[in-house]
Amino acid sequence: MLKLGNTPVLAAALILCMACGALAQAPAATIKRMADGHPDLSGIYQTGGASLDGAQSNIVPSGGVPAAAPRGGGARGAAPGGGRGAAGGGRGAAAPGALPTQPTLQPWAAEKIKGYKNIDDPTVHCFMPGVPRVVGMPFPFQIVQTPDQIVILYEAFRTFRVIPTNGKKLPGDGIPGYNGDSVGHWEGDTLVVDVTNFNGKIWGPGNMKITSDKYHVVERYTPNGDAIAYEATIEDPGVLTGPFVYRSNMRHPPETHVMEYECLENNINLNSIIQ
Repeated sequence: MLKLGNTPVLAAALILCMACGALAQAPAATIKRMADGHPDLSGIYQTGGASLDGAQSNIVPSGGVPAAAPRGGGARGAAPGGGRGAAGGGRGAAAPGALPTQPTLQPWAAEKIKGYKNIDDPTVHCFMPGVPRVVGMPFPFQIVQTPDQIVILYEAFRTFRVIPTNGKKLPGDGIPGYNGDSVGHWEGDTLVVDVTNFNGKIWGPGNMKITSDKYHVVERYTPNGDAIAYEATIEDPGVLTGPFVYRSNMRHPPETHVMEYECLENNINLNSIIQ
């Protein structure tokens, strides 16, 4: 046997290999699981707002840049993702071959929304924000999970979703709605939700201030430590030139629960408080 000093080389190599094996087999971050082995996503989450990011989250200093801007949300009813692109849909930063992070509108749609203001936002008039926009609202929401379905209770607009996780639609003919119809299934530890049957009356995320009844969303919920990485791929052949992706991080707000929410429908002062 060869020696290196007083240490046999083979023995040293064996010890090193055993250590490498131990590192390779070290378990990843523990994921809370249901009895069926799927991740347990139950809990209260939020993607932005004061109850998650602290009292400074919505304060804009004199420099004009938010001190701690909410992740994916802003003032009530604001479009998650900001909507900073041009009316035609700036693509945002993306890796080569990846989907853009801002919508690219068809010319007629880009022209139509040029004159839109905040007061034209459907949520200002108490209509539900739809998917995935409701995820970016600066309010908490609660996920309730059973072996057969997931229910999401959103504080914003008192809206909720029932998502079967067996790949089958809920029974009965679905009427087009603000939240559409959701069908979920598991791909490993990721919950994938296909959402269709929208009513064409909502705004999409970013600067997508118009949708059609062809609006289609595929959501992906992936446990990431104590949070959930959220991704939604949006397509709408009636409005967009191609699909884009919206991402957010769902975290647990401290000492927060889903509370009552009220929207002042038919508020006669809207024109004076919202431009």
